[in-house]
Amino acid sequence: MENVSILLIGIGGYGTNYIKELTEKNVTSAAIAGICEVMPDVKERFPVIEERGIPLFETPEEFYKDHKADLAVISTPIHLHFQQIITCLRHGSHVLTEKPVCTTIEEAKKLLMAEKETGRFVSVGYQLNYSGDVLAMKKDILNGRFGRPVMFKALHAMSRGEAYYRRNNWAGRIRVNGCMVNDSPFNNACAHQFQNMTFLLGDALDRAAELLEVTGELYRANEAVENFDTAAVRAVTQSGVPIYYYTSHDLKSKKLGPVSEYRFEQGTIYYGRDFGEGPVWEYVAEFPDGSRYSYGQVPKRERLQKLYDAIECVRTGEHPVCTIQCAMPHLEAVSRLAELPVAPAREEALEYVLEDGDRYCRIRNLEEIFLICYEKQVMPSEAGAGWSRKP
Repeated sequence: MENVSILLIGIGGYGTNYIKELTEKNVTSAAIAGICEVMPDVKERFPVIEERGIPLFETPEEFYKDHKADLAVISTPIHLHFQQIITCLRHGSHVLTEKPVCTTIEEAKKLLMAEKETGRFVSVGYQLNYSGDVLAMKKDILNGRFGRPVMFKALHAMSRGEAYYRRNNWAGRIRVNGCMVNDSPFNNACAHQFQNMTFLLGDALDRAAELLEVTGELYRANEAVENFDTAAVRAVTQSGVPIYYYTSHDLKSKKLGPVSEYRFEQGTIYYGRDFGEGPVWEYVAEFPDGSRYSYGQVPKRERLQKLYDAIECVRTGEHPVCTIQCAMPHLEAVSRLAELPVAPAREEALEYVLEDGDRYCRIRNLEEIFLICYEKQVMPSEAGAGWSRKP
């Protein structure tokens, strides 16, 4: 096959990474066939569009009237993914979409059917799934190096101010124009660590573990948010492995974590653990005899490896490792959490800070409570949080 032709759908947000990768690096295996973007100043922001004569369209339907693409890369708002994926598949394009793949399990099932009907793949952009260290770790898990999984947990929180929620019409929203969005740190900015745990627990390299149970505590602190912005989640896989995850946008620090601990019968894998000389920001396996193995020695591959894998799979006829099924357990957890009540935080538990022209809402003792929760695998209410406003 000659160069893989690529349609970029959405380049104003995360999609900026893709147009820069394809135009600023020497990517000889692919070429941009067109761009779909509704920003009025898109040509001013990206002069390369006119410099290279790249066709510009507002919608995928407009592009496909007279053009074709081997691969469509979708980086648009969450609630647009499903219909855009369907459109691209039916016009003969393989698809790499940013997470989440869509907004409901029912839509995901329809996408699976559309994949089968069209003979085209859908790859989902959970980038940890494509990282060399994570893939090496999963292969070791599948080969029984650590024995049976016992318990997985992770913590990852990132501070976000009101500018983050004002950047579009769907950030922090449950629905937009009648479409389900369920935007939250769990479904968007901090989604990767939870999804990665289900991916590592999958019974094949391209499968994630399905969930039997999802519970948790959800809190809303920021007034600019419709959905929750702090969450503690407990899930149980179909094989009985408990998963704990803690995330928020309401912390004092810029970020907390990511840290993780994956316990097995014959060893434990850590990320961000301090073994005595400061936190190690690599996955490190520790065995019962005290020996350790660092997955940091495994090359992680490219930052946008998901793009390069999708290009290669178009050429070879294979399927990238992060399938629709790999995205579905996380989507299932998002759907289950949407059924739970969201507790408004007490005003006295909050503080508001102006920083760099932005206004931040912070839960005063969030870091301390979350660290206790993570250490003991408990919910914030069990750790003495007291954040909930009384009815």
